[in-house]
Amino acid sequence: MTPRARPQAETLFDLGSAEADEPAEPVRGAFCRVAVQRPIRREFTYRIPDPLEERIRVGCRVAVRFAGRRHVGVVVGLEDECSVPSGRIQPVLDLLGDEPVFDAELLELTHWIADRWGASWGETLGAALPASLKRERGTKKVRRIAAVEGIDPAELAKLSDAAPKRHRLLRFLMELGEPIELRDALRRLNLSESPARTLERQGLVRIESVDADVEEPVSSAAERARPAKLSARQNAAIEHIRARIEAREHRTFLLEGVTGSGKTEVYLRGIEEALARGRSAILLVPEIALTPQTVAWFRSRFGDVCVLHSGLTDAQRLESWKRLKRGEVRVVVGARSAIFAPVADLGIVVVDEEHEPSFKQETTPRYHARDVAVERARRAGAVCVLGSATPSLESWTKAGAGEYKRLSLPERVGGGTEPKVHVVDMRGERGSRGADPLFSRLLVQLLEETIAAGEQAILFLNRRGYVPVLYCPGCKETLRCEHCDVGLTFHRRIERLVCHGCCEEKPVPPACPICSRPGLRFLGMGSERVESVLQKLFPEVRVRRMDSDTMRRRADYEEVLGAFERHEVDVLVGTQMIAKGLDFPRVTLVGIVSADPALHLPDFRSAERTFQLIAQVSGRAGRGERPGRIVVQTRSPEHPAIQLGSKADFTRFAQGESRLRAELGYPPHGRLVRIVFEDESLERVEELADLVGRELGVLAEARGLSILGPAPAPLSLLRGRHRVHLLLKARLDDEGFGDVVRWLADRAATESRVRVKVDVDPVSML
Repeated sequence: MTPRARPQAETLFDLGSAEADEPAEPVRGAFCRVAVQRPIRREFTYRIPDPLEERIRVGCRVAVRFAGRRHVGVVVGLEDECSVPSGRIQPVLDLLGDEPVFDAELLELTHWIADRWGASWGETLGAALPASLKRERGTKKVRRIAAVEGIDPAELAKLSDAAPKRHRLLRFLMELGEPIELRDALRRLNLSESPARTLERQGLVRIESVDADVEEPVSSAAERARPAKLSARQNAAIEHIRARIEAREHRTFLLEGVTGSGKTEVYLRGIEEALARGRSAILLVPEIALTPQTVAWFRSRFGDVCVLHSGLTDAQRLESWKRLKRGEVRVVVGARSAIFAPVADLGIVVVDEEHEPSFKQETTPRYHARDVAVERARRAGAVCVLGSATPSLESWTKAGAGEYKRLSLPERVGGGTEPKVHVVDMRGERGSRGADPLFSRLLVQLLEETIAAGEQAILFLNRRGYVPVLYCPGCKETLRCEHCDVGLTFHRRIERLVCHGCCEEKPVPPACPICSRPGLRFLGMGSERVESVLQKLFPEVRVRRMDSDTMRRRADYEEVLGAFERHEVDVLVGTQMIAKGLDFPRVTLVGIVSADPALHLPDFRSAERTFQLIAQVSGRAGRGERPGRIVVQTRSPEHPAIQLGSKADFTRFAQGESRLRAELGYPPHGRLVRIVFEDESLERVEELADLVGRELGVLAEARGLSILGPAPAPLSLLRGRHRVHLLLKARLDDEGFGDVVRWLADRAATESRVRVKVDVDPVSML
């Protein structure tokens, strides 16, 4: 089997192309090349009507006809002749705004991204724009939904079994207690609009179209004092950054500093240097670390700061984009997509916690914001600072090779000592009646001491719910979601089983649905159970929980953190929400209830993630004058990630892990492409995966690449779709890698039934 050829020009005329399939005399006139937001890696030529000839410029949005429908595209080039007969060239239908939305720098950057990650230029341009500008008409109205007041709980209970989707939506809205954008609510719960419309007909919810709110909610002020004196290491790092900004020379720095070493102050001083020279700054942080506390710090330092996060409405995001485009704000703080902020004369880009997986986009275009940050800074002659206490092996390797300049902050500021870490082997712990305990004896003892001393503690478990496993002792099976290859998690507050893959809910059955034996057993632990057991052990202790079940709104997040900061809470229990961006001087104890879930995932990065987890969570303790203590509970105490993580010995861990990756040809010593096939029909998925595998094999063999699979993906069923994946491995210096990526992208675009995802340099292997 030979690889399918890329579609020829003639097959695309019906899509609105104005390119000829045979030589023709050039036609003179006004034409533009347009990148349309479709998964086709090419641009199309359109005729510019006379009234628009003087107005259309490169970077403008236009409406064009494509595949028989109106679409929004971006003008990426202007031409005065075309080789297609004039009668076959379609006209631009409309100009959507007189001002270009992209300058030359961002056009070139998005083209690089599209080529690097195998996406179309049009899709990439779309990802760089606020949602309102991806559509022909901007967002002036939004639909909001809210539960009506005074709903009888019995009315909600009636829906529980008869209409579980409506029950889930109504319960969510009742708990929220305020209107929410309908689209956002449905996205969070993985629902269609049908349950919402039915609830509206039943008079249980209100759905209203309202004017979009363009005023961004402002977090409460939180002053962060400017340090009177910096450490020698901080001063040295700042001087390296300042010199490059002053010289307008690009350089990428890897700022490797232990938690509490003052990396943030280095970022702030670097941004100040850029602003002092009239330049702009972008600071990228993981969405989960974009806390009200973090935002307030930056606003107290720089005043008017543009903050971009997932909690903004489309209208708020558009207004922020316009202010940046007009040059009214020169500092941007945001998550992944903030790297596309339309700032002029960029002086510095900072990527905090650069190792975080959330910087990788999981939908097309599947770019990595860290790599885009480095490239954007390079093109702008700006400085890029990648900061982390536990750098990714990719960045660590590049720093070792001299591609990045390493700056080190090995000590905590203020002369504080590193927290003392205790690794507890939970295989030797026994609870009441021989059951496995949730907390080790040491953790209970240290909790008692911490609370008695008037200090605070954080307990971390990266798994929400009460228990993750419902087990039948009879047939030895666990209850799993019928739509996903995922076990059902019991949530005690709502007394239901929940699939964390598709959000489906169901009541707890009285007996095993497989063998009909009663007496199902709950196994394992989630953050909800940690909170419950803690309250039983210490009834007088003030406990709050932070996970996606309790933090429905950003206001919830701010309220809990405020209470914790005021010492109205003694112990904070949570998932990854509490692992980043928190700085509370009274916290002297951190307990990692189980370090094992991340360690045993089917992912070659699992050890790296576990090491990072221990280091990042441990960094929450002892950030004030009081010494910190860390308890890491595990059933794998001998694993290098646990051993070295408990000692905060990143260098030894990175050296060992790097050697192992090199032997296997995995990143950072090789390149990967993951191709995932998804469909409701397992037969169709397997058939296409086998076919593409054979086609790819022809290309791979000719270029010295290797293929693994096809094989079932670790999550082989998700939301009712079967999943099979292939892995393509290449050497770092393989010149044919890009050709194969482009072939895969074109091949994926030709499939109409089976969904094909091409993920270049994947971060998630699930």
